[in-house]
Amino acid sequence: MSGSDAHGTPIVVAAEKDGQSPEEVAFRHHEEYVKLLKRWEIDLDNYTITHNPLHIKFCQEFYRKISKNGYIFQSRTEQSYCVKCERFLPDRLVQGVCPRCGWPEARGDQCTNPDCEQLLAPTELMNPRCAVCGAPPILKETTHWYFDLPKLSKQIKKFLEDCPILSESARSFAKSIVKEGLKPRPITRDLEWGIPADPIFEGAEGKVLYVWAENILGYLSATKEWFEQCGKPREWKKLWQTKNTKTVFCIGKDNTIFHAIIFPALLIAAQDHYVLPYAVAVTEFITFRGQPFSKSKGIGVGAEEALTVAPADYWRYFLVVERPETKDANFTWESFVLRVNKDLNDVLGNFVHRTLTFIYKEFCGKVPERAVLNDEDKELLRLIESAARKQAEHIEKLELKDSLKTVLSLARAGNTYLTSRKPWELVKKDRGSTARTLNVAVQVVNALGVLIYPYLPQASRRIRKTLNLPEEVNQNEYESLGDTPIRAGHPISEPKVLFRKLNINELDRAVGR
Repeated sequence: MSGSDAHGTPIVVAAEKDGQSPEEVAFRHHEEYVKLLKRWEIDLDNYTITHNPLHIKFCQEFYRKISKNGYIFQSRTEQSYCVKCERFLPDRLVQGVCPRCGWPEARGDQCTNPDCEQLLAPTELMNPRCAVCGAPPILKETTHWYFDLPKLSKQIKKFLEDCPILSESARSFAKSIVKEGLKPRPITRDLEWGIPADPIFEGAEGKVLYVWAENILGYLSATKEWFEQCGKPREWKKLWQTKNTKTVFCIGKDNTIFHAIIFPALLIAAQDHYVLPYAVAVTEFITFRGQPFSKSKGIGVGAEEALTVAPADYWRYFLVVERPETKDANFTWESFVLRVNKDLNDVLGNFVHRTLTFIYKEFCGKVPERAVLNDEDKELLRLIESAARKQAEHIEKLELKDSLKTVLSLARAGNTYLTSRKPWELVKKDRGSTARTLNVAVQVVNALGVLIYPYLPQASRRIRKTLNLPEEVNQNEYESLGDTPIRAGHPISEPKVLFRKLNINELDRAVGR
């Protein structure tokens, strides 16, 4: 489940800049995201948008409930107001110097320094300014509603200790926030664009739910929406309220606070027996020349631009195998080219291509007989089952980098096997042994076609098409891997090169780096 955040401050800013309504901008971006997801072959059961009637109603009912449960209070407060723009400023439209680390580009809700990320209030910023016009804001009194987060400190502390999968850096960071003392979080804002708050709270006319307070509930509403589309409107609650359900959240580290503190706190406050996150898979930042990727600042490589340089599979491989799971990692074009050329082309592509090409040319495009296996053959076949098991174990722990490296190690073992057996020489003196070697090797090719499917769907389909197998992998094939070999006589199609090497000089010209 995922979706487009329709009510964020950037949408309002973009709408003003483009002379369009926020709704028009939100849905335009949403359509662009949907197209990009398809091009990147990222497959979701439901990719929704938060500006839809179901989500709006769900959020209003949710906050009405936790208010009734005693976790919402009303308070008069002073909020940043831009006299020049003649409006109250959402926290993200207030920028200034972080009082904790001195970062000059901190926002009014959180410091954007990747080494700080402290939760903030606009009034805490030094030298505050309006992010739109640059004028210093004044403080103006208004009324807002707050989520009483401190009431849930003990429960959140326990959650952070018990959460089965949460990186140590994220766990430590979240615990430090709790230890410093949680603060009430405003859940309404003086804005026109967003989910109206007046159906929830009396006297909230002209106010909307603060975007952080509603977009994170999209996990619940998106599940509800999907089950309604499937004709099972009651099933979503079973899923979210069954203690054996494991919910997994894949996020960037700047969203740690929302997923490790605020979201579980909201679920607890609802008192509806929702399961708390089983896993929060936090990805550290990928930086470019030492700075975090930023579309607005033009730093790094955009998702659309990336596909003009290389196919999605190349990027999917690189982004998983170089995934910064414990600390930030710096992206360079050289490292991208190296990974593609050495791993994809020289290891995976080389093994698949020379195995299938040899079968096609020397055995008339049919898998040869296996005969009696020797110890070397048996060991390689055992590695198929071992690789599948290890891959599954790593995925269960959300160790995605290690899961992909396990698959690549099987391709390396296949290359070592072919180099040891030398079928190109063996065929001249012992065709039977050559047939056995190629029969064993093609079983590994078949296994690789299955195991790379979650990561490299395009390459997987091409392998399986050459093997004359259904292009899409099903669960049964994965579970029976190693038990159902491709039989002798099975025809294959003429192999084509699986990957191509990248040239750093050509990339230089393509991206103008």
